[in-house]
Amino acid sequence: MIVGIQTFGDLINFHPHIHAIVPEGVFLESGKFINVNCIDPKRFFEKWENKVFEFLLNEGKITQDIIDNMKSWKHSGFSVDNSAYVDKDDKRGMQRLIEYIARCPFSLARIVKFTGEGNVVYRAGKSSCLPFPILGNENLKSGARRNYEVFKPLDFLAEVTQHIPNKGEHQLRYYGYYSNKQRGVRNRKAENGELPKEQKIKKRCSLTWAMLIKMVYEVDPLKCPKCGEDMVIVSFIEKHQTDVIEKILKHCDLWREKKPRPPPKKDPSLETTFDEPQVDYSFFDTVCA
Repeated sequence: MIVGIQTFGDLINFHPHIHAIVPEGVFLESGKFINVNCIDPKRFFEKWENKVFEFLLNEGKITQDIIDNMKSWKHSGFSVDNSAYVDKDDKRGMQRLIEYIARCPFSLARIVKFTGEGNVVYRAGKSSCLPFPILGNENLKSGARRNYEVFKPLDFLAEVTQHIPNKGEHQLRYYGYYSNKQRGVRNRKAENGELPKEQKIKKRCSLTWAMLIKMVYEVDPLKCPKCGEDMVIVSFIEKHQTDVIEKILKHCDLWREKKPRPPPKKDPSLETTFDEPQVDYSFFDTVCA
């Protein structure tokens, strides 16, 4: 199981929830997959609710009375949805699902405008108006129906920064067959001949600079902008090859000669003139006489 931990709601409000990619079955130690066609969401909901309450109780965050009270509510705040299904051969669908569970807390495309006062108008993902709870209201379930929020500058920063994880916390986690430990075990078994070589996990290569540019700007920097073919490296030019750099830039009509810098202009207001002091020499004549 691969889990993505998310803390944000549709309007960047604090709404902790988990999105998980769960295989429709289990893996045996031999690597064989056993298909399980039906997963009961009700039983999973009860197990999930009990595990969360047990964790909070052991941490001293809540008491047993609070747990009993919340379980008596019609809506305890817990929910489970397993309606999203991706076929094993649907690679693009799986990619979209992974991008969704690992997405950023807020979207630049949903920032409608900045007002003259610096306020930020942020819209929800859906165009229809949805009820959002109002903090401090006794009936939190029936909040105002809206699909946007107007934030003051500091409030907007506070809403966004509250979703930054603490140092060392991981938002994506891997369990069971997909965990790092199990991947290492399978690699060792494949090297010792206990498993087929096809089941050896290949190490994920780090993204190159070209792939990162393509992901951000949606432009492949290794494609020729004129013909669209792949560009190849012809040679490397180092910093000390100034004559080669000058030759190439002159050929491309990009070389600009550096003009000598003229001396700074004098500011007349800063110039100071001194008058010749007037000395009375009659005193010296008297002394000499």
